[in-house]
Amino acid sequence: MYELKVKKDFTDIYTQDSPYEYLKEMDRLEYDISDSTKPLYNSIIEQLEDTLSRSINVLDLGSSYGINSALMKYNLTMSELNDFFLNKPKPTKKEIKQFYEKCTSNDKINFYQIDISKEALKFSEEMDLCERGINVDLDSEKLNLPTSLPKIDIVIATGCIGYIGYKAFLNLLKIIKNRQSNSDETKTEYTAPIFAFSVLRIFDMDDIKEVFKKYDYSIVKSDIKPLRQRNFSDPKEKTQTISLLHDMEINTKKYEDDGNFYADFYIARSKK
Repeated sequence: MYELKVKKDFTDIYTQDSPYEYLKEMDRLEYDISDSTKPLYNSIIEQLEDTLSRSINVLDLGSSYGINSALMKYNLTMSELNDFFLNKPKPTKKEIKQFYEKCTSNDKINFYQIDISKEALKFSEEMDLCERGINVDLDSEKLNLPTSLPKIDIVIATGCIGYIGYKAFLNLLKIIKNRQSNSDETKTEYTAPIFAFSVLRIFDMDDIKEVFKKYDYSIVKSDIKPLRQRNFSDPKEKTQTISLLHDMEINTKKYEDDGNFYADFYIARSKK
């Protein structure tokens, strides 16, 4: 996919035993979209809590080191994470564990995380940022999820759409539909999970939209203005991104022209 060649490759920082290198690089690029998506996810979760009157199960795709979980479950910000991890010598696992333990935890949210980085998932599990980390390739035609995985109420993804594409959603929705049809649970308005995710504007959503329609989902782009994700890493990344967006007939004035990636926010709900 050409769009991925435009973006800087961050593979190395996702394979460390802690998020130190990841946060250092993201801080350099002023990455803060997780702060922006947090209230959007929380708003949906609060609606689910009111309807279901129980704790909510969240499946975080491309979760890396559990950043969404840290922000939502422990009510932190990217700035607070950076202050702890970066403004002193690299913290030990024990110090990180103590940091999270001192935070007030929202026990009404249960996180389950999917990522291709075993190291990132191991860290997240060790720090109790998730109930379980699942190391799978969502694009694999042989995708299989643990049978012990509970009913998921909301699926979220911040920054990984593009790295995962329509095949990932095709595989995931197929599994969800099969489990739903074989389940004995009472059918409710929220039997099928809600999907909510940010997508950089350089990625075409047509194929993903078709997958959701195939599985009888209504998918809409939120009417909120595009969310700033991070600075461009260098002039080349900026030039190529803007050129790509212009080829897609997307106006970059007041957005990418200012030197940052921007993302749209999508929500998909089952019509049933």
